[in-house]
This record gives sequence, structure tokens and C-alpha cells, in this order.
Amino acid sequence: MHITKIELEDIKSHAHFLHEFQRGTTAIMGENGAGKTTLIEAVAWTLFDLLDYKKDDFVRRGAKKGVARVSFESGLDEREYTIYRDSGTGYYVYDPQLKIRIADKKEEVTRFLWQHLGVEPGTDLESLFRRAIGVPQGTFTAIFLESPAERKKAFDRLLKVEEYRQGADKLLETSRYIDSQIMSAREKIARAEGELSRIESLESEHSAFSKESGEFETELAKLEAQLKEKTALVETFEAKEKRFKEVEAKLEKLRSEQAKAGFVAEQKQKERDLAAAAAENLTKVESDHKKHLEALGTIKELERERGERDKLNVELRRVESAQAKVAADQKNVAEKLDAALKAHREIKELEPKAAEQRELEKEFENLRNALAKADAAESAIKSLDTKVADLRKKYSANQAEIAEAEKHKVEAESLIERQKRDQELTASIANFRAKLETDQKFQEQIRGGFCPILSAKCLNLAEGQTLDSFVNDQFKEVTAEIGKLEAEQRTLAAAIKTAREAEKFSSRLETLYRRRDEIKDEGTKLNEEKAALESSVSEREKIKAQFDETGRKLKEIGNAAGRIELLKKNAESEILLRDERTKIEKNLERLQNDHGILVEQLESYKFLNSNWKEAVELRDKTIEAHRTYLVSETAAKSLPEKEKELAEAVKSAADLQLQVEVSEKEKQAAAKDYDSELHTKEKLLLREFEQRSAETRVKLENAKKRAAEIAKELERLAAVRKSMQADFAAKERLEKIGEATKFIRDTLKEAAPRVAQNYVFHVAIEANQMFREITGNAERTLKWSDDYGILLEEGGYDRPFLSLSGGEQMAAALSVRLALLKQLSDIRIAFFDEPTTNMDVERRERLAEQISRITEKQTFDQLFVISHDDTFEGYVDNVVTLETDAVD
Repeated sequence: MHITKIELEDIKSHAHFLHEFQRGTTAIMGENGAGKTTLIEAVAWTLFDLLDYKKDDFVRRGAKKGVARVSFESGLDEREYTIYRDSGTGYYVYDPQLKIRIADKKEEVTRFLWQHLGVEPGTDLESLFRRAIGVPQGTFTAIFLESPAERKKAFDRLLKVEEYRQGADKLLETSRYIDSQIMSAREKIARAEGELSRIESLESEHSAFSKESGEFETELAKLEAQLKEKTALVETFEAKEKRFKEVEAKLEKLRSEQAKAGFVAEQKQKERDLAAAAAENLTKVESDHKKHLEALGTIKELERERGERDKLNVELRRVESAQAKVAADQKNVAEKLDAALKAHREIKELEPKAAEQRELEKEFENLRNALAKADAAESAIKSLDTKVADLRKKYSANQAEIAEAEKHKVEAESLIERQKRDQELTASIANFRAKLETDQKFQEQIRGGFCPILSAKCLNLAEGQTLDSFVNDQFKEVTAEIGKLEAEQRTLAAAIKTAREAEKFSSRLETLYRRRDEIKDEGTKLNEEKAALESSVSEREKIKAQFDETGRKLKEIGNAAGRIELLKKNAESEILLRDERTKIEKNLERLQNDHGILVEQLESYKFLNSNWKEAVELRDKTIEAHRTYLVSETAAKSLPEKEKELAEAVKSAADLQLQVEVSEKEKQAAAKDYDSELHTKEKLLLREFEQRSAETRVKLENAKKRAAEIAKELERLAAVRKSMQADFAAKERLEKIGEATKFIRDTLKEAAPRVAQNYVFHVAIEANQMFREITGNAERTLKWSDDYGILLEEGGYDRPFLSLSGGEQMAAALSVRLALLKQLSDIRIAFFDEPTTNMDVERRERLAEQISRITEKQTFDQLFVISHDDTFEGYVDNVVTLETDAVD
């Protein structure tokens, strides 16, 4: 496979980026901050779900959403697909040929990528990218310099070795579960065997209860025949007993009715005697009763007349009260009318003074306004003076700032030249340090004083000079030069800092000049306003004297106009008061007429009280006779009816006496036919038979119930026996599964290190071949050990990774990482982010040559080299240059 196109929208520094890529080695060039690493991050995020920070930080500042589209040609079907991902939730695979989405959401996209990237399902794509495809900037050789434990942690995850151990650990839970199931089956079998031990005793018990049931059924049939015979005999006795009790109850009822009839006859006699006595009393009191009724009628009429009289008295008091109120109103109106006439006279006297008062008030108000205007002008002048003083201070401060900024302007103009010199010094120091590092490594190689190339004493040395002393002299010269340059750079840094501060001052000059002009204009305007106001203030004393004189005159006159207005209100009421006085006089005359009529009407009730007293005395005198009449009247009227009821009661008592005599004879005849003692004896025998029958029936039911329970238990035990046989078969099956699980778990535990060794073996072979191709030296052998450490065999000795030169370390790490990628997937793409960091020119050239050989050998389809220098331009197939300003 190979990547055909990368498109970014609002991703980090890229507002919009689109570029199509070809097979081979592509160098992505540009200065720091141009967005080179962002391209690798976009591929890692889109294809390998790897992003080392929050999605919001991946989005371009100010944008709402970032979008990345990576198109690649699949090695599976050689078709092009586009993976879309945005900073929201969008993540899908698009088929440009079919023009449809063929996978949506993270789970479906991941399965698609496993298939088309040529990796096993479940592969950790993030770890694969981080360790093999796109190693982060500055960490290409870092993992091989770590301890064995750290290397194991990193590469075990990549090689999925840990999955074998995890599988063995998970099978331990399965093994324990199977053991628990076997134990459970054994417990069930033991419980079943314990229950089946009772089956023989239960069968014997079931036979015994079945036999008892037959015996109880025979006995119960005999008892039921005897019970039927006794029941018939007892029913005969109960019929006779019922007849006797009915006759006895009838006799008792008749005797009770007879006693009741005698009592009723006595009561009727008493009632008849009372009615006769009441008729006699009624004749005696009838005359006084009639007088009492006449007195009550008279009192009722007098009560009506007294109500009429009381109403007239109330009306008379109301009229007298109204007369008093109207007389008071008459007096009040007369007083007000005199005041109105007096007000007319006083208004004529005050009118000249009121006219003078109005003229003075008008003059006084005009003077007050003029005085207030003069005071406001004086206050405004003070405010303007304060503002002018502030402006003078601001102008002075502004002038001082302009002088300071003009002084720094010359200093600021030297900033660019100083920065340029600083960059030259940095480059020179870096070159000297690289030379120093090269010399130090050279010194390691020449220990013993022999030339590393000829393996002999160097012939170019002076007499008495050794190779070590020669190199040490070189160290001192280079170190001294570096110290000199660094001292100059420190001095220059202080000067640059001063120039930058000066640049800040000089950038403000235009603003300060503008502010100076604004202050001048504002001062001129304020002075003009002040001159206009001072003319108003000069007339203030003259206005104040006139104002005080007018106020004194007004005080002498007093408020004549106000007094006139008040008097006018009184004077205007004269006509109304005269009309009101006429109305009061008419009202008073009407009330006097009403009072005379009421007095005349009350004269007709002067004998009411004496008549009332006479009627009350007669009512009280005849009250007892009236009450006696009322009590006796009802009783006297019922005398004929009471005499009739007495005759009927006497006849009813005689009839009941005859019925009692007949019933006594019927009772004697029923008693001869019924034997009570024999009846009781037969009832006791019947209860005895019923009890025996019930007991036998209960015994029979219990025997049958117990036999049925035992039969049910026997059926259950038969099912238990059958289930136990199934449990035996399940236990045997679980034991076989347990043995197989243990075997698989042991195999997985042993497989983890063997799988790792197998991967290491094949990766080592591939890495060694690649290392020889990169370095062009077939006499050295690259090894990758079981602890994931790199060794280089040379001349029969193994050199550890730490002892290798920087170029050798880079070539070895590059070979192992690319070999890993070939072994773990069909991916033939790799990214190298700033691989020349901290390398001198010679090493950068060597690395570029080594990387170019990878695609020349057609080992990989596509390699991307991210760099900010131009080392790779002569060694790559394609070059993409990013400009810092072009990212927008």
C-alpha cells in the first residue's frame, strides 16, 4: 500500500493543506513551525488512532472543527480509499470509485484498517505506529538505550506476547470454574445417594399403609349401617318431642295473653273513671275560662295601640332633633354671610398693593436667573482652570516620553543587525561543538598513539609529540574559540534585549506625536470657553445689589395678592349663602308644622295605660280556671269511647280463659305419647356411633394420604436416581474438559517466550540484511537479542548498542524498526521525523544515503522524511517544501 493524498482543514497551523504523494522516498522540508510534523500526526490520528493530546488542541486556533482526510491505495485489492476524521465524532471510510461510505464509526473503521493494512485483527495500531512506523521526533534510538525491562514492556505489547500470558491467566478462571462445577456435580451425586438410601424403608411403609386403608374401609361400612338405624329412631323421638313442645308453647302463649287481657281491662276501667271526673270539672270552670279568653283579646289589641304610640314618640323626638340642627345651621350661615360682605370691602382696599407686588416679583425672578447664570459661569471657570492645569501636566509628560522614545530610536534600528550576528554566532558555536565531538571520538580510537586507519604511529607528528598531545592541543584551541564566541554571544544577547526594549519605545513615537497635537488643540478650546465665561462674571455684584433691594421691597408690601385670592373665595360664596339661608328658613317652618301634628295624634292614647292594667288583672285572676279547662277538655270528650273500650276488654279476657282450658287438655295428651329419658339415651348412643364413624374415617383418610405421600416420594426418588446418572455423565465430561483446559493453559504459558523468540529470530535476520544494505558492509552482523537489545558483531566480538557511533545507532535502529514493520504487517510505509537532529553535516549526509537505499532496494513502497534542512534533497525521489506563511 502507499499513501496517495493528505488533505487538512483547520488542523493546527494549517488552514487548508492538500498534496498528492507518489511511491518512493519523499522529503517534507520547511522551517520550524511550518507544520511538517502535523502531517505525520494527521496520518497517525486517521489511520492508527494515535493522538498525543486533546482533539481541541489539534484544531486550528479560532476554528470550530478540524478535518483530516488521508487517501491510500490498498495492498489488498489495489483500490484507493479515503479515511475521513474530524475533531467532532466524524470517522468513516469513503470509496471514491463507488462514491459511498463503506465503514462508519470507530469500530467499523478499525476492522477495515486491520484488513487493508495487512495486520492481524486485534493488533494495537497505536503501538505499531509509535514503535515502528512513525517514531516520534528525537526518540528514534531512545528505546534501544533503555533498560531491558523497559524494552520488554514496549516490544511485548507490540509483538502481542502479553496476549499469550493474558490468555493463560484468563484460562485460570475457566479452570477454577470447571473445578467448581465438578465439585458441585460430586455434591449433587452424594446428596442423591443419601436420599436413595431410604427407598426400601419407604416401599415397606407404603405396603403397610395400603393394608390399613382396606381394614378401615370395612369397619367404616359396619359403623355407617348402625348409624343409619339409630338415626331413624332418634328422628321419631324428635318428632314427638316437637309436638309436645308446640302444645306446651301454645299453652304458655295463651296464659300470657290471658294475663295481658286482664291487665288491659283494669286499665280501661281506670281510663273511663278519669274521663268521667274530667267532664264534671269542665262544667265548674267554663265561665272563668271564657272571661280569661276575653282578657287575652283585649291585651292583644292594647299591645297593637301601644306600638302605634311608641312609633309616634320616636318620630316626635326625630323632628325635635332636626329643629335643633336646622337652628344651628341658620346661625352658622348668618355668620358666614357677614364674613363674605366684609371680604368685599377688604379686597377693594388691597388691589393697589397687589399690582405693585406683581411688578416687583417679576423683576425679582429675572434678577434671580441672572445671578444663577453668573454663579454657574464662575464655577465653570474653576473647572476649566483645573482641566487646563491637567492638560499642562499631560503635555509635560508627553514631551518627556517623546524625548525618551527619540533617544531609543537609534538603539532600536540596530536590532536586525544584532540578531543576524547572533544567528552567525550560534551556527559557529554548533560547528565548533560538532568538531569537538568528532575529535573526542577520534581520541577514543587513537588510544595507544596509533593511527586508526594505518594501525601505525602517525608520521606527521613533530619530534617528541604524541598523537594524544596533538589532539589535546586541538581540543584547547577549539574550546578556547567556543569560549570566545559564547562570551561575545552573551554580550550580544544583552544588547539585543536592550534593542528590543528600545524598539518598544520607538514604536510609540507616532502615537505620542498625535497625542501632543491633541493636547494643544484641547487647551486652545478651553481658553476660548474661559474668555466667554469671564464676561458674564464681571456683572455679578451689580445684579446682586438689585436682587437684594427688590427682595426688601417685596417684604415691606407683604403678600397682598395672596390675601386677595383668599378673600375672593369668601366673597364669591355670598349668593350661595343667601340661597342656603332661604332654604333653612323654609325647612324650619316645615318641621314646626310636623311637630304640631305629632303632638295632636299622641293625645288620643292618653287612657292606654289604665286600660292595659285592668285587662292584665282580669287575665291573672282567671288563669287557673283556664288551665283546668284546657286539661279536662280532651279527657271529657273521650268518655264515650273509653266506656266502649272497657266493654271490649272484659269480653276478650273471658274468651282467652276458655282457650287456656282447651290447651291444657292437649298438653296432657301429648305428654303420654313422649318418653324424654328414652329419647336422651338414644341420642347419646347416636353421638357415640357418629364419633366412632368420624374417627374411623379420619384414620382411613390419614392412611390413604400417607400412602399417597410415600408413593409421590418414591416417584421423586426414581427421578433422583435418573438425574444422578446424568450427573455422573456430566462429571466425567467436566473432568475431561478440565484436563484439556489445563493442557491449553500450560501450552499458552510456555508459548509466550517462544513466540517472542520466534519474532526476534526472524526480525533479526531481516534487520541484519537491511543493515548490511544500508551500510554497504557485509562483514558486520546486526543481532537483536531476546531482551530486545541491539548488538553489532564485528571481528568476532559483540559491541553493545551504547558503544556504537551515532550513525551506527541510527542505521541499526532504522533496520530493526523496519524489519519489525515487515514481520508484523503488510505495511511498507515509514515516517522519519527530524532524524538528523544533533548530527553534523557528514552524519546527516550518511543517514540520507542510508535511507535512500531502502526504497532503491524496493524493500519499502514509501518513506517520508521530515526535516528543516536540505540534506535529503539529493537522495529522495520527491520533495515537498512547506512555508511558514503558506500554512494559512
